[in-house]
Amino acid sequence: MRQLVELTKHAEQFKSLNAELLFVFREESEGVEGLKKIKEKYDPPYRLMLDFEKKSSSAYSPERMTFDNYVIDSTGKVRGIIDGSLRERATAEQLIKLLKTIEEEG
Repeated sequence: MRQLVELTKHAEQFKSLNAELLFVFREESEGVEGLKKIKEKYDPPYRLMLDFEKKSSSAYSPERMTFDNYVIDSTGKVRGIIDGSLRERATAEQLIKLLKTIEEEG
């Protein structure tokens, strides 16, 4: 949850970079009800999604306990990956830096 809270603090910066953040939860034991509770408690301006059975997200993070962050452009192309783990997730600073680099590249 720490990452969600941190990235929410930088929502305007992400918006100014034309970035839409999606959070895909794979470990939310309460399922959809758990996502509703998270939404109510933290009020993130991002979409929260659930892939409890890891049907889609396993293509991006196939190894157990990986929490990588992907920057995907509007055509569906992966433009950058920031490795993550259970304890260390991508920071807002890392994501913003990557987004600015992509923006500069055009």
